[in-house]
Amino acid sequence: MLGDFGTLLRRFRHSTGWTQEELAERSGVSAHAISVLESGRRRPRLSSVARLATALGLAAADRDRLLSAARGEPEPRPGGEPADHPVPRLLPYAVADFTGRRGEVDRLLALAAGPGGARARPLVISAIDGMAGVGKTALAVHVGHALAGRFPDGQLFVDLRGFTPGQRPLDPGAALASLLRAVGVSETALPSATEERAQLWRSRAADRRYLVVLDNAVDTEQVRPLIPGGPHCLVLVTSRRRLPGLDGAVGVSLDVLGHDEAVELFARVAGRDRVAGHAAVVDEIVTLCGRLPLALRIAAARLAHHPAWTPVELLRRIRRPQKLLTELSHHDRSVAAAFVDSYRSLAPAQRRAFRLAALHPGEDVTPHALAALVDAPPEEAEELLESLHHHHLLIEHTAFRYTFHDLLRAFAGELLAREESEPLRRAALVRLFDHYRHSAASAMDLLAPLERRHRPRPTAPAGTPLVLADPADAADWLAREQANLLALTRHAADAGLPRYAADLPAILWRHLKRRMPAHEARELGVSALRAARQLGEPAGEAAALRHLGLVHYQLGELPQALDLLHRALEIRRSTGDRNGEAHVLTNLGLALARTGRLEEALDHQRRALRLGRELPEPAVEAIALINLGPVLTGLGRMTEALEHHREALESQRRAGNRLGVAIALNQLGEHQQKLHRHPEALDLYQEALELLRDLGDTFGQAESHTLLGDALLAMDAPASALRHYRAAFEFLPHTGERYNLGRIHLGLARAHRRLGEPDAARAHARQAVGIHTALGVPEADEARALLDALSR
Repeated sequence: MLGDFGTLLRRFRHSTGWTQEELAERSGVSAHAISVLESGRRRPRLSSVARLATALGLAAADRDRLLSAARGEPEPRPGGEPADHPVPRLLPYAVADFTGRRGEVDRLLALAAGPGGARARPLVISAIDGMAGVGKTALAVHVGHALAGRFPDGQLFVDLRGFTPGQRPLDPGAALASLLRAVGVSETALPSATEERAQLWRSRAADRRYLVVLDNAVDTEQVRPLIPGGPHCLVLVTSRRRLPGLDGAVGVSLDVLGHDEAVELFARVAGRDRVAGHAAVVDEIVTLCGRLPLALRIAAARLAHHPAWTPVELLRRIRRPQKLLTELSHHDRSVAAAFVDSYRSLAPAQRRAFRLAALHPGEDVTPHALAALVDAPPEEAEELLESLHHHHLLIEHTAFRYTFHDLLRAFAGELLAREESEPLRRAALVRLFDHYRHSAASAMDLLAPLERRHRPRPTAPAGTPLVLADPADAADWLAREQANLLALTRHAADAGLPRYAADLPAILWRHLKRRMPAHEARELGVSALRAARQLGEPAGEAAALRHLGLVHYQLGELPQALDLLHRALEIRRSTGDRNGEAHVLTNLGLALARTGRLEEALDHQRRALRLGRELPEPAVEAIALINLGPVLTGLGRMTEALEHHREALESQRRAGNRLGVAIALNQLGEHQQKLHRHPEALDLYQEALELLRDLGDTFGQAESHTLLGDALLAMDAPASALRHYRAAFEFLPHTGERYNLGRIHLGLARAHRRLGEPDAARAHARQAVGIHTALGVPEADEARALLDALSR
């Protein structure tokens, strides 16, 4: 791609008739650099590309082509469609030894093809229904993979948790949010009302070919809003209940396997050589397992893991009287035999691991989490998880992350209640919380090192703590564990563990602020505030008020944000906590600046900076410096602002805070842009974007792309600007942050206007006006003026 840039640059230079030296003289880029760039040996700086384009007198379209080539991108297409979203492929692993169900599979494939191979409306197979463990999900996933090629726009999977022990069924609004995010809708674009989300989902899916598996539905009302409205989608719904009230649905009810199919499944899992010559014994085993696929897999895995056994030994053990697992009593008592026998066959450590894994309130269990629960080294916990997986007692949907089948979770929960005392259960749960709290703090120390002293400092947990190598490793761990961290935080309050309900949000707040849906962050903030008050800790209450205020700031609810921050400030002052006072002052200054009260904001930031230097406190000083620059720039005090911008950048570099460096780079770029130094701004934004990519910070990437769009638009490259604004939409995280969304709409309106697309420009200008007016920010006037100009 660098060669493409060099070729294009040479072509433009030749069209002017200039030598490399002549272009160097006119552009300020050295002749040697031009020679290297034309040879394709080095990637150009965007500021150099901008200078070359200006010197060459390129029209907007040619400037866009040169900038795109410099970034290694395809040539921009003015007015073209937005970049395609990645195609979601979310189906779980197909079961390798899927057996039988030939009639059901053929029926589903025929229904999917429709009469003559075409359908006039979406097809809903709602009643892949049947008892727990009968193989509903396995069938849906098997058929889904078989049909995936017919649905090129993506395959989606949502666990509706209709019958998951210990969890509430997924609300339709939350399920819709999951579907919309999977097809590229950012949180900021998600409506708050369920019906509006359903309408957006139907609109998005109207002209697409999606295959959607809605697993474990509780009832018709949960499913109905999730059905797309167009004729090209296929929806497979599984449930333990029949769903006759779902209009247009085709029912496929599953019974236990036929006898021959059950024997075949058992033989495939156990190994055909292990069952050869034992047909009568296998027949009895299959009968005792009730021909239920889950029970058959567990029993067959038991035989496979005992090479010295024949099926006779397995049958003798299954015949023993069983008393556990009342969950299955109304289906077939013999099914419980397979579970209990498999459990009894485990070594004591494996049994205990199986029981205690049910304590985890999150989505899945990792080796480190199980190590905390069973109080063992992670290597031993990994072996335990692998052994339970081999016995078909756990499912491994993704590498080294294990979860339960619903029936087995219920089984493990019953065993837990019967065989572990309450003090032992609580001790295991506390160890789990200690593991997650310490690991979260370690991750945040790597990602935001300056704030280390201002987070709760948990002691190292018992055993072997998780070690994270670097900021990228920390960011990856947080992303993979976010759902578990949120589940644990919520569970802490229910389990009577307010210390963790207060500490986890306080440790994670910066990460959650940039990556978590704001309504969920608000829920956690309220819980943390309640826990801090329950603990009687003013410092914790002030921290929770501050973090909750920042969530409201992010939501654009500025009066509420200011009120919460002022209450936090009062507590910090009343307790004489000057450090905490300085932190809250920086946040108040930020909120005041957003409302346009720049002089008040300046006063707050200066007071914070003064306190930070008196204490001394590097974190406060760095934050105040970062916040002062934009306020001074907004007030037109450019020389003073530049001094603070540069000092902020240097302090973040010294501290090794890469996120802080990226923020400071973006802010310095905005300052340069105010001075019409667009090439310099472009380089600063690009450097920030590369840092944020390494950190996996989608919120920051959205900001950098927006600023790159602003700079390119100012440099008469509207098509390239449009690409960055659209990329900002792609990267805008699920945070509910509306201010930046308004900025993106405003940039899109300007870019479309410059490209001669007034209808698109007006649509985006209206969005910008609506958002910024609702927020009550000064940018509303700017957006309104643009809309007025476009409406004349």
